[in-house]
Amino acid sequence: MRKLLIGPALTAAGWLAGSYYGAHAQQLVHKSPSATYDGVSRAIDNMRSSGTTHFEGGTPMPYEIRVERTADRQLLVHLLFNGREGATTELLFAPQDDGKDTLVSGTVHADRSVLREALAGTSSARLAYAPDWMLNLLMVRPLLQQVAQQIEQGQEVQVAGMSEAQWESNLSPDQQRQVQEWRQYDAARPSVDPDADAERAMNRQ
Repeated sequence: MRKLLIGPALTAAGWLAGSYYGAHAQQLVHKSPSATYDGVSRAIDNMRSSGTTHFEGGTPMPYEIRVERTADRQLLVHLLFNGREGATTELLFAPQDDGKDTLVSGTVHADRSVLREALAGTSSARLAYAPDWMLNLLMVRPLLQQVAQQIEQGQEVQVAGMSEAQWESNLSPDQQRQVQEWRQYDAARPSVDPDADAERAMNRQ
């Protein structure tokens, strides 16, 4: 019994540690805040701001990208599916080394119910259940690394599509371990749908 309890306890501890260390993603870019901000902003502008999703196995759904901007300081990117906000990503640009470099910090917040609907039936459906810190590790951090390299090399910044496995391959061994620990935690916990529970509770009233 003791051994049966130790395993889940250690997995939960790893999950909690990940929620702290993966709370946000950071990347140092060896360019000024203005150049870094402009590069990232253009990359977002080059993406289609609206259209219809075509995820393999999923149901086509209208999407829209909205951006709030504070020049050289902040980008707030809203991703909407069928008119409902599925995720918000905040990007902050802080000068380093007397303005020669820029520390970019990214934090994502997802609406689980919207993502579950948008990703249902696709190979990425489980991402709808991932906590925000895992999305920061698995999606935002590798993306910032990719963008930083393009900006430093003077390339036109583009956000190229990657599979979940490709994103994960860009993580450090410690970050990959945190992702695996979350997956173990997620697989071991009871299957609970808060939205379904709330709906059942309303029906009982």
